[in-house]
Amino acid sequence: MLPCKKNDPLTSQPWYQDYRRFVQLKGLRERSVKTYLGWVAQLAEHHPDEKLPNLSSRQVLDFLLHLQADRKLAGSTLNQAVCALRTFYRDHLGKRWKIWAKIKIQREEPLPHVLSRGEVSKLLGTFHDGRYRAYFTVVYQCGLRMSEALHIRPKDIDSERYILRVTHTKGGKIREVPISPALIARLRRYWMWHQNPDWLFPGPGRGWKSSGISLRQALHDSRHPMTKASVWTAIKISKYESGLMKQHEKICIHTLRHSYATHMLEAGTSVRQVAAYLGHTTLKPTMVYLHLTEVSEAKARAALTTLPGV
Repeated sequence: MLPCKKNDPLTSQPWYQDYRRFVQLKGLRERSVKTYLGWVAQLAEHHPDEKLPNLSSRQVLDFLLHLQADRKLAGSTLNQAVCALRTFYRDHLGKRWKIWAKIKIQREEPLPHVLSRGEVSKLLGTFHDGRYRAYFTVVYQCGLRMSEALHIRPKDIDSERYILRVTHTKGGKIREVPISPALIARLRRYWMWHQNPDWLFPGPGRGWKSSGISLRQALHDSRHPMTKASVWTAIKISKYESGLMKQHEKICIHTLRHSYATHMLEAGTSVRQVAAYLGHTTLKPTMVYLHLTEVSEAKARAALTTLPGV
């Protein structure tokens, strides 16, 4: 969601500029700043004849109820609106309204889509291009988000400690995840092929085929990582070629991250450790994967037989 255009009178309002500076100083990521400003703009459109700082709590609550009842927004989207407007009125303007507790947000939290180990192997085996095979293997074996893997630099891999430093994270907090010696060897061979000084997964650029240079040279000279669009296209093709589309229509890049978390828990890794590897700040999102482990129920039944009193 984007804020109003620059030539819109709203953006020239002093209170709007003050709020923009306020959310920027909170250290929010640029995407979050745009989302917060976007909701303020929508509220302004809902009350075009009034200045937002002068609205009453009832008017703001009516807008939120409109989003919920009339526009039927999903719980996660509605929560964004609540956070943005609460930040504007409570944190920025200092209005201690009680309306924020009056709107109940029901979020649908479906279980993550997960592949078995055999299905992951089958999916990875469809990537004939070495860069995509290496990229998606890292995504799976290190539990990374798409952008985190795209922005890996050669210096981020510590081959002595078998650690990958993830620097381009969702929350901006650098973390370390374990990486296997076999995967390090694969990545070293791939990097030695293109030897780009900046990126492990450089993008060749759109015009490299007509430039007369080889793919290897294009990757070596590139100043940018692979694009998200190229990765999306690769996973889309692979799920058809692997034959997994019929059973798993929802396969996407994040499916490999979900599968990593589930398989790590099945292997006996603690929930707290898996949460740290995934970059979760709390255990709650990681606990979801416990519902997907194939061995959790079997272990529970086996544990019951050891309890005293029978």
